[in-house]
Amino acid sequence: MEVSDSLLREPACVQSLLSEEPGPLLFRAVARWALGASVVVLAAALPAQGAPPAARAASGWSYEIANRVPAPRAVLVLMPGFGGAFSEFSEAGGTAAHRSVLADSLAARGIALVLVAPPAGVLFGDDTHLQQLEATVRETVGKLSADALPLAIGGFSAGGTDAVLFAERCAAGRCTMPHAVRAVFAVDAPLDWFRLWENASMVVEHRPPGANVEEAQRILAALEARLGAQPSPAASRYLESSPLAAKARGGGNARSLAGVAVRAYTEPDIQWWMEQRGLDYYGMNASDAASLIRHLKLLGNTRAELVVTTGRGYRANGLRHPHSWSIVEQGELARWLGTQLLSR
Repeated sequence: MEVSDSLLREPACVQSLLSEEPGPLLFRAVARWALGASVVVLAAALPAQGAPPAARAASGWSYEIANRVPAPRAVLVLMPGFGGAFSEFSEAGGTAAHRSVLADSLAARGIALVLVAPPAGVLFGDDTHLQQLEATVRETVGKLSADALPLAIGGFSAGGTDAVLFAERCAAGRCTMPHAVRAVFAVDAPLDWFRLWENASMVVEHRPPGANVEEAQRILAALEARLGAQPSPAASRYLESSPLAAKARGGGNARSLAGVAVRAYTEPDIQWWMEQRGLDYYGMNASDAASLIRHLKLLGNTRAELVVTTGRGYRANGLRHPHSWSIVEQGELARWLGTQLLSR
């Protein structure tokens, strides 16, 4: 049940390695401390690409163009988790220039990468929130090209929730921008708001060891503002606003994605969640990911994919956590996006 992502930064020894660029390649150090042992893995990446500091759109949202493509053929809009920073998508941690496999791999295919985030404190936004997101996309993509470029949108955690909501909105004909949303992906995102409300209620009431009670309280407040104090799986406010209604025919709003390429990433490490957070399968966002893809496949969507990973979830400081952006294999994601955006 996690929607936030205050990723911890690399220790100083790792940051010093990241700051050096021997030869034409950037060598990235990822330090993982587990079971008392320290292991350093070196991985080669493409040359770093500089990125300007985050700017503010007229909507009040923040944005950053994370790679530079002279004549882009398509655009990916990417959103961090609740309270997260754009640097979460960079292998360079908090340094100025973005260094990511995803940014470089997309640039090599002519796909621009734009990072966007809502004002601080916004969680499970309403229709106005999605209108602001659309305005931000229009403004930022307009800075890249006057053409109506094909668009993909994705995000981690609550950013993935917004991505799915936005894709559903556009697929249902409620977007006015000229850019067609051809693909959407969500990385361990909470999608069924009734399941999330029930689990947050349990955490607040029973306070299992290791559970993030403060986050659960924040989730309850945000969802009850949207759904009412006692939501139910049959309530109209839930069915109209939740990106997924797992028990509804077609998955509720998810059915609008029947013709869109969709990916849901998850790393369902049940042992970790039981031992570290006191939760079972119902408390994991993995159940939403599987339900979303199941519904879409039943609707005939042959481009709906559930991507299940094992042992990839680590925070930037090496801590094991399956709810992490690191579960995404970035080069492979770029290839998938290239296929969906450029091959049609």
